Amino acid sequence: MDVNVYKTKKSITMNDIAREAGVSVATVSRFINHEVFVGEEKAKRIKAAIEKFHYMPNRFARGLKTSRSMQIMLIVPDIKNPYYAKLYDVLQSIAHAEGYVVILFNTNESEAEEIHAIKLVSELNCDGVIFCSVSDDRQIIESLKALNKPVVASSGFDSKIFDTVHGVKPGQGVYLATSHLLDMGHRKVAFAGGNPKSILNDRRLSGYRRAMDERKVPRLEAYCFSDSFTLEGGYRAGEYFASLSDRPTAIACANDMIAIGIMQYFQTVGIDIPQDISIVGMDNIAMSEIVKPALTTVINDSAEFAEKAAKLLFDRILYDYDGTAREAFCERKLIERNSVRRI
Repeated sequence: MDVNVYKTKKSITMNDIAREAGVSVATVSRFINHEVFVGEEKAKRIKAAIEKFHYMPNRFARGLKTSRSMQIMLIVPDIKNPYYAKLYDVLQSIAHAEGYVVILFNTNESEAEEIHAIKLVSELNCDGVIFCSVSDDRQIIESLKALNKPVVASSGFDSKIFDTVHGVKPGQGVYLATSHLLDMGHRKVAFAGGNPKSILNDRRLSGYRRAMDERKVPRLEAYCFSDSFTLEGGYRAGEYFASLSDRPTAIACANDMIAIGIMQYFQTVGIDIPQDISIVGMDNIAMSEIVKPALTTVINDSAEFAEKAAKLLFDRILYDYDGTAREAFCERKLIERNSVRRI
């Protein structure tokens, strides 16, 4: 048997890439590590050489050199929600361009799992974390602070502790949804929320309350129902609102998953949307446009969140920004479709 079968090919190194591209090894290193700007012509030659030899930089060696793990963690409450799936997809692309890997941790809206995830950030020596929280528990805040690593959060918590990405005002999306229903003549407007213990639900409920109070429309306790930010939670909300003897004429939902779950239940019991009850969602996930009727909703762009969160995070990891906590804002905009009627 030919012993050459067992021989492995020579590993490609930066020296090979530099020789092929006609540049120095230092220039190749700067290009790969994004340390300084490399001229366009040299960058083209280096990229062509990398592609020719299928060169894969040694991530572990880079980490030793820079004292970085070359990985960040994204902590989300529900990866089944298309909003967070898209967020992860966009963030992964951005991180990959910086030579980073994104570790995804799904908490299923559990505070205990959030704490577990934060511990893993430390154990895996991640260089930073993007934290989409359901809770503002003091233990969680203190655990994040104790990491001594860059943190970008989806909540400002009780003060400006971490860099945050959120709406211009707390609950702005549900505020727009509720205001739209009021503009369409509805006065018996309900709120369908998610996890009642979560900071996210508190913010979105506050938007509903603000819109109702500004118009001086009475808020009935029976018209507020919170369960979970899932289709199942929405289904249970639909069952609850259908059982009321004095039903609302419209429902502002904390996200699209809840709204679609409500619509599914209403269809099973013959409640017509929007003739019997109008519904507005939040997030503008892809499903909101293809359900019947198409769901009126509010844009909450997870791609925009990913881009702004990544910039804040990599500013601190790669470019050594160590100043005070910053805020980045994502605009909210109502998208009118077919799930609302004027009365």
